[in-house]
Amino acid sequence: MYYVYQMSSMGRSVGQREDKIEPIQNLEHRNIVFSKCKQKLFKKATKLSTLYGANTAIVVFSPQGNNVYSFGSPSVDTIFNRFLNQNPEVKAQYLLHEASRHEVENQLKAEKKRGKLLNAAHKKSEDYFNRLSWDELRQLKGKLEALKRDAEARHKELQKEAASAASSSMSDANGPPVEETDDETDIYHSP
Repeated sequence: MYYVYQMSSMGRSVGQREDKIEPIQNLEHRNIVFSKCKQKLFKKATKLSTLYGANTAIVVFSPQGNNVYSFGSPSVDTIFNRFLNQNPEVKAQYLLHEASRHEVENQLKAEKKRGKLLNAAHKKSEDYFNRLSWDELRQLKGKLEALKRDAEARHKELQKEAASAASSSMSDANGPPVEETDDETDIYHSP
C-alpha cells in the first residue's frame, strides 16, 4: 500500500487517500505502463543526479524478465562497486552468491551435456530394440531377469557384510574382549 497526498491550492495537505496497488492483468497494458513508469523513473534519477550531484544507479528487469534496463551516474558499475566496498558484509554475500551461481551454472552445463548423452543412448537403444526379433527379445528378457537376480543377491551379501562390520566395530569400541580363565590367579598382582 502507498499513500497519495492531495494538496489544496494553498499547498497544504488536505488528507490522505489510500490507493490499492494491484497487478495489471492485461499483458499488453502492463507492458505499456511498465515502459512509461520506467521512463519516468529514469528521468527522476537523471534529475536527482544532475541537480543534486547524487551518484545514482537503477537496475530494472522487464515483467517477462528477458530484458534488463539500467541507469547509472557516473555508471552502474561504479556505483555498484562503491556500494560493495562500503559494505563488506554485502560484498561477502555478493561474492558467495557469485561463486554459488558459477557452481550452479557449471552443474547445469554438465547436466545438459549428460541429458544429451542420455537422449542419444536412449535413441540408440530404442533403435536396437526395434530391430530385435521376438525370439531375441525373449532371450534378452531372460538375461536381464538373471542379471537382476544376481544384482539382488550381491546386494544382500553386501548388506550382511556391512552389518557384520558394524557389529564388530562396535565391539572394538568397547575394548578388547576379556579372556576368562578357570584358574583363580590374581590378575592385578604379578606372581
